[in-house]
Amino acid sequence: MAKMKIYGTPTSPPTRVARIAAMEFGHDAELCQMAWRVTPDELYKLNPAGRVPALEHDGNTIYDSRVIWLYLERLGDSRPSESVRSLSGPYCWREANAATLCYELLMTGMVIRGMEEKPPITEHPYLARCAERRLVLLRAIDDMASQGWLVEPATFGLADAVMICATDALVGREIINIYDYPHLEGIRMRYQTRKSIAETLGEYYPDQKGGVPAH
Repeated sequence: MAKMKIYGTPTSPPTRVARIAAMEFGHDAELCQMAWRVTPDELYKLNPAGRVPALEHDGNTIYDSRVIWLYLERLGDSRPSESVRSLSGPYCWREANAATLCYELLMTGMVIRGMEEKPPITEHPYLARCAERRLVLLRAIDDMASQGWLVEPATFGLADAVMICATDALVGREIINIYDYPHLEGIRMRYQTRKSIAETLGEYYPDQKGGVPAH
């Protein structure tokens, strides 16, 4: 069987979610660097949406990190640890809501970064709207975590992974002060040494451009 491959970049939060999923479900997936700024035609051939990540496995190409997580969860040879939550478990709707908010947080960051690049679109009303949405989302997700967890105590799942990937990028690019969101920081600290989190962390810095592969 061909090796499982995940296409994207180390600093792409959605790509990181897919890589975390592979590790959490016991798979050794190869990261194949692909960035829309560098190889747009190849990316469209892989995924007509022109976005990363994409996963190739056993003749299947799976788009979107949320769907990749579900695909890996349902693979017959997946071996998740006991602490990994199932997307169809008893807290599935809370998981879905938390994951949706965290994905929206990811998207606001992507839109803002794109509009602020040269030439900037600083006067576009959607830029201010996304900045406002980001603050509202951070507060809402922090409130969801007020009991010390996003979905269920002593477990790890998609919502936790997306939240950590989104906030790591925002913190590393010096966009937010994570201590303004103490409940989220508590969850982040709890999982910072988890193997899938520690080994997939990319290098972030201010004014970093998206869609650029690591050197």
